Amino acid sequence: MERSCVMENSKLKLPELEPWPEQVDGAALLDALSALFRRHLALPARAEQAMALWVVSTHVFEVAQVSPRLALLSPLPECGKTTALSLLGRLVNKPLLASNLSPPVVYRAIERHSPTLLLDEADTYLEQSEAFRGLLNSGHTRETAFVWRCVGEDHEPQRFTTWAPMAIAKIGSLPDTLTTRSIIIPMHRKAPDEQVEKFHALRHGAAAEELARKAARWASDHLHVLVTAAPDMPKELTNRAADNWTPLLAIADAAGGEWPEGARLTAAVFCGWVSHVSSQEQLLADIRGIFDQLEVDRISSAELCGKLRRIEDRLWGSVDGGFYFSPNKLAFMLRPFGIYPRSIRLGLTTPKGYLLKDFQESFARYLPQKRKTATEEEEKDLAGCYPRNEAA
Repeated sequence: MERSCVMENSKLKLPELEPWPEQVDGAALLDALSALFRRHLALPARAEQAMALWVVSTHVFEVAQVSPRLALLSPLPECGKTTALSLLGRLVNKPLLASNLSPPVVYRAIERHSPTLLLDEADTYLEQSEAFRGLLNSGHTRETAFVWRCVGEDHEPQRFTTWAPMAIAKIGSLPDTLTTRSIIIPMHRKAPDEQVEKFHALRHGAAAEELARKAARWASDHLHVLVTAAPDMPKELTNRAADNWTPLLAIADAAGGEWPEGARLTAAVFCGWVSHVSSQEQLLADIRGIFDQLEVDRISSAELCGKLRRIEDRLWGSVDGGFYFSPNKLAFMLRPFGIYPRSIRLGLTTPKGYLLKDFQESFARYLPQKRKTATEEEEKDLAGCYPRNEAA
């Protein structure tokens, strides 16, 4: 029987899943889930492993402290996002698939049913709704996963939980705040020589449901292990990226086999090649590069803006739409870091500009430390294993 939400007496009813009757090998389960995704989707390297771990995480959600969003992003339509959500809908715990939901429907559905939300075509409504973005952001960690709304004739404030797993399919990129809370899966169209079997619900649905039942059984048998798990993090994962991968690496460790090592390589590759860099962080990185190139300890605002404008593929390199990166715009973007222009001595002149020492604290806080030349083995591990995707 196909798993999908139904309306019963005008009320939402989510499918119940009967766990597999026998004990399940975790590594074999993750292998089978990965193979299913690879069979029906054109995916970048290791994306199927991230998706398999995320599927199992929806079945152990009750003991998690962080809920990474699974973001299926593509540059254009027809890249397999809807197929991916259809597969996920047969594998995750209590799926609720929809292509358009209002914020009140979301938090009321989460409050009453604790579903796994599968949001398709998010580009049609996410960008226009600040309330919706705030709702999705709030559910990232258990402690902050709630919203307050006034209800009833007396407008009494009531707290609604937003704690639920979520997968989001979208053309283009996510808002900054949601990107850092997500594991990005870059989706692309199948290449002419790429073998991908079309997913048919009647033909393949039973096999997918069997994997869902096995995931439910494995989860129930390992909750006591996962509730106290504190997996070691690869050095590439810090801050929110480490938070996102903590529940997935805990699952990999409990599953055993090759998954503990393989999942950490997957996490390192994803964070290395699909990491989100905000415009402010990119500006700091470019300024650090200019100081390094010039080997100076000060620079005028005019010269710094001129060099920034010559960097291709940057906001400050664009003059479209009347945008011109002026000293005033530079000062505005640096203000949140506590960096301000000052009068500096350059030869016989004292123009407005910046001292390198004023940036050092922000460089240390917000930019990765400069690495020495990578070893040949490190280059071999990362080179070409995860193609960059502009949508991410």
